[in-house]
Amino acid sequence: MFKRYRVESKARFSLFIIISLLIIIGSITMFFRPIYVAGSTEPEFDTIKVKHGDTLWSIASIYADENTDMRMFIYDISKLNGITGNEIIPGQELKIPLN
Repeated sequence: MFKRYRVESKARFSLFIIISLLIIIGSITMFFRPIYVAGSTEPEFDTIKVKHGDTLWSIASIYADENTDMRMFIYDISKLNGITGNEIIPGQELKIPLN
């Protein structure tokens, strides 16, 4: 009823077991590894006070590099400060992420 298998070469069988274990251990360590490694530095930002007539776009244009996507930079400012719309009020303090 059951087919019996016989080991022809102990060396080849041992090599098969070792390679199988290495593949299983490698798969497990890759699955449980951290996605990213947190750095020891805190994110850097500058704090500014909003003046009359300021907009998120005008503030972002002062602090963004020429290679920075302005829309993403404005999104980062909004997310960092908990702004849901485009409304900022004079006197409000905003954290601006530094690149």
